[in-house]
Amino acid sequence: MNTFLSLSGLQRVLKRRMLVILSVFICGTLLALLMAISRPAVYEATALVQIEAPKITTNLANGGTVTTSNNRLKLIKQKLMSRDSVMAIVEKFDLFSDDPTVSESTKVGLLRDSVQLNDLVDPAQAWRPDVQPSGLSITVRMADAQQAADIANEFLSQVLVEGKKRSESRATQTLAFFEAEEDQVGAEIETLSLEFARFKEQNAASLPTNMTAQRERLAQLKESQLEIETRFVGLETNTARLRTEERQRQSEVLQQQLLLVESRITEIEKALSDAPEVERLYNVMDRELEQLQGRYEAITQRRTEAAMAQQLERQDQVERFEVLETALVPEYAVSSGKSKLVMAGAIASMMAGLGIAVMFEMLSPVLRTSAQVERELAIRPVVIIPTLKKPRSGFRQRMGLVSALTLVIASVPLAVKDRVAELMSNAT
Repeated sequence: MNTFLSLSGLQRVLKRRMLVILSVFICGTLLALLMAISRPAVYEATALVQIEAPKITTNLANGGTVTTSNNRLKLIKQKLMSRDSVMAIVEKFDLFSDDPTVSESTKVGLLRDSVQLNDLVDPAQAWRPDVQPSGLSITVRMADAQQAADIANEFLSQVLVEGKKRSESRATQTLAFFEAEEDQVGAEIETLSLEFARFKEQNAASLPTNMTAQRERLAQLKESQLEIETRFVGLETNTARLRTEERQRQSEVLQQQLLLVESRITEIEKALSDAPEVERLYNVMDRELEQLQGRYEAITQRRTEAAMAQQLERQDQVERFEVLETALVPEYAVSSGKSKLVMAGAIASMMAGLGIAVMFEMLSPVLRTSAQVERELAIRPVVIIPTLKKPRSGFRQRMGLVSALTLVIASVPLAVKDRVAELMSNAT
């Protein structure tokens, strides 16, 4: 039977089941209140770290070796929230030791949930993807106020130590890298210079710088060859004027001079023929040597800048983390959602009461009015006989329900009082 098709029918249902609805609502609300009171208090402690800008800037950033503040904070937060770091803090402060069955993974998860590391960013610049944070906020929520402050300050000190360690490590590694590169390139230059010197010594006659002189010498040698050949021809034609021994001696001398000149001409011509290949190899080695020297000069400059950056790091003249606020022991507990829990419990209790009332109404399909009879059976009733009850029995039934409800309501504050007393005794 559907009794919820009209507003008047719905009102009659709520009126008939009002006692059930109120009972469920009151009991559920009081139960939510008891759960809210029994929840432990949560204390919040906050420490702030400020990022100080470098006092002296260097040109080392041009090489891309400087990490931005955002990336540094990300690396530091990842290091602090790693399993080993979190477990070290748990063991140092003996956290979550009340229950021996709690595993190490659970303790790590509980501490991670209790700690928040948030970047401090200018709200006006928060929309920019390349905005750099100006600091770091460390917030810790614990059931003990002193523990919350101690853990926040512990994270604060670790941020300072980790930031200092990373800066010094980066400066040291950068300097070591450029020093190693400088030594390596210097050794390559030394090896190539020695090889280049041997090459020029072995191919001195074919070097590009000697080609002009070689060609001039070749022309002179060919003139000498022509002159010697002319003298040799003249000696052969003047046989009558010279004795046989003298002519033979002069002929041998001219022959030796001609052989010497021809050998020198052959050497120079060979050097000239080898000149293109020698010039190619000479240019290759000279270009490699110039590249190595340019690279060596750039590395030397970068090494000087890295040494300067390391010196600035040692004197705290670069970007660094400074303590802006240390965490203090909180005097009052922060809201742990108790009001929300009570409100949610009240709403859920009201919905449950309405649901129980509807269920009771659905389980008792009674036609209570003539309109319901006419709607369900399509028959108009002629006579309606009311339900007759004895006044005493109805009064007793109502009194029984009221007594039971009063007993339930009275028992809940007693339980709340006992719970509050227990919490206060534990706190003291």
